[in-house]
Amino acid sequence: MKILIPTDGSAYAENAAKVAAKIAIKHDYQLIVLHVVPDKGITRKTWRKEGAENALQAIKDTLMKMGCKEEFIETLIADGNAPEKIVEIAKELNVDRIVMGTQGKSGIKKFVGTVTEKVLQSSDVLVLVVPPNYNVPTDP
Repeated sequence: MKILIPTDGSAYAENAAKVAAKIAIKHDYQLIVLHVVPDKGITRKTWRKEGAENALQAIKDTLMKMGCKEEFIETLIADGNAPEKIVEIAKELNVDRIVMGTQGKSGIKKFVGTVTEKVLQSSDVLVLVVPPNYNVPTDP
């Protein structure tokens, strides 16, 4: 089984990754960490790709610290509209779950951030939304 973890490099995404790690370890899942780079022209594209790589590596490090094996973690970078790409890639890769935070790096203070809300509205895949103050249990 596969879990997709969209990340924008925020603490909310990291917390969601910890929840995904707990599920993966218990149920022997493959983890796919995705960062979507907004398609805003070529002018800072290299900088955005480097930021994406850093965000992916940070989540991968978190997953491994939680006990996930590196060979079961895949990382992807996609260009485009984040909610659309998350749903599209979830479908393409035939994932079983999407695990994401309620809000992203922008820190929008609403119950569910715009990206999460759009993914919830358009995904055919089960979406687990992790609240910002959820404390992931440390027990095995």
